Amino acid sequence: MTRDPRDNAITPVNGLNFEQEVLRADLPVLIDVSATWCAPCKAAHPVVLALARANPGRLKVVQIDGGESPELVERLGVRGFPTFLGVSGGDVVARRVGFGGRRPLEELANSLLALNSREASV
Repeated sequence: MTRDPRDNAITPVNGLNFEQEVLRADLPVLIDVSATWCAPCKAAHPVVLALARANPGRLKVVQIDGGESPELVERLGVRGFPTFLGVSGGDVVARRVGFGGRRPLEELANSLLALNSREASV
């Protein structure tokens, strides 16, 4: 997915930085696995960007270009684009395949934020 270099709200991730950026993250992570040729991925991008901008310091949003990181796509069990994964504490805790509009992505982000809030209060 082509990324606007002026916007650092979404962190690009590949096989080289996945462990550091995702598995070792202090925040819950929303992963957008997409491809440059994927029309639904392009439609989802503004929603993903809005979620990243709305939750700084609460939710980390990263993007994996499936065309550039096929080994990571396989490792994560991604079978189609876009796929959205929720990661907390290094574990995949949620998965959504396809772009169904703003609401499902907001619900995924909110579930990650709620999970993180419960973990913080324990």
